[in-house]
Amino acid sequence: MKQENQSQLLHYTPEAFLDRLCEKLGARSLSALGRVVGLSPSVLSKVRRRRLAISSEILLKIHDATDIPVRELRRWMGDMRPYFSRVQLVRVRA
Repeated sequence: MKQENQSQLLHYTPEAFLDRLCEKLGARSLSALGRVVGLSPSVLSKVRRRRLAISSEILLKIHDATDIPVRELRRWMGDMRPYFSRVQLVRVRA
């Protein structure tokens, strides 16, 4: 694994992400958070214990339920990877 990938993984903190999400939404437990965002408490528990990664599907479910931008959710999660910019497409003439 490259040095930069290792340093990016050090910032990944699903526990802090779930704690911040609970605080923002006023949820007192993973069960309450699960009801708000439409995820089962077992999925959230697996995420907290790092048995399950926060997938794009999970992020999108949270975004749909809360209207918090995905970019902000990724930042809370500790995902410090640079964002991709739009690629300008060039037409190829046949």
